[in-house]
Amino acid sequence: MAEHSSLEQSLQKAEKTLAEAEQVFEHAQRLEGTDPDQYRQAQLQLEEISEELDALSRAATPEQRDQVSRTQQQVRQLQNHFILRR
Repeated sequence: MAEHSSLEQSLQKAEKTLAEAEQVFEHAQRLEGTDPDQYRQAQLQLEEISEELDALSRAATPEQRDQVSRTQQQVRQLQNHFILRR
């Protein structure tokens, strides 16, 4: 069972990462000359949080797993957007 505080911290970190990556993606959508390093960094951060959520999911209770799963789905969706935009 994942500790509640650990779960909350990881989910907050995921939400922050998602928000930052969404900003980078939206900026890239508006401008053709997007900074490729910033774009790649956002993708790396999404991958890192995805791996963290995977590990957290394995240690979570069924209720916690549902919450983690929803966040994982958001991360994967944004990762797909990044890949398709390339």
